[in-house]
Amino acid sequence: MKAKGSVHAGVIFVLVLLLASVAEAQQVQPVERRTGRFVFGAGLGLAGDTPDGTAFALGFSGDYYLTQEFSIGPLLQMGFTGDLFQLGLTAQAKYTFDLPQLPALKPHVEAGIGFIYADLDRPRGGEDDTSFLIPIGLGAEYKLSNRISLDTTLLFNFTDLNVRDENFFITWLIGVKYPF
Repeated sequence: MKAKGSVHAGVIFVLVLLLASVAEAQQVQPVERRTGRFVFGAGLGLAGDTPDGTAFALGFSGDYYLTQEFSIGPLLQMGFTGDLFQLGLTAQAKYTFDLPQLPALKPHVEAGIGFIYADLDRPRGGEDDTSFLIPIGLGAEYKLSNRISLDTTLLFNFTDLNVRDENFFITWLIGVKYPF
C-alpha cells in the first residue's frame, strides 16, 4: 500500500524534528514577537471514531500571525489504518494566549473549514467520499528554545462523509512547532 511509505516518511520527519528540539533546548526569552511571522508545525497522534475505528494520524500546519495573538493558515490532517486512508485540508484561524506568569506556555483555540477525502478498502468492495470538514480545537505550545516548541492539539472534526455514515471524529496530535 502506497500510504504506508508516506506514513513511515512522516514518522521519521517528526522524530527528526523532536530530536532537533531536544538538542536545541536552551534559555527561553520571556517576550517573543509573533506578528508577521510564519510558524510550521508537524505532529503525530491518533484519530478516533474514523470510518475504520482508531487511526494513526499525521498533522502538518502553518500559522501566519496577523497580530501577536491571531494567526491564519493551513492544516493538513491524515489518518491511516490497514484499510483506511483519510486526508483533510482546512484553512484555520487560531487565537494564542500569552500567560505572563508562564511565558513559555502558550494555550490556543482554533477553528477552520475545508475538505476531507476518505478511502476505505474492504474485501467486498471499497467506499470513498469527499465532504466538508470543520475542525474545532484547543491545545498548547511549550517553548523549549527560541526556535522550537513542543505542541499538542485536540481537534473535534465535523464532516458529512458517506463512508459508513461518519460525521464526527477526534484527532489528538503531539509534535513540534518551528518559526521562520
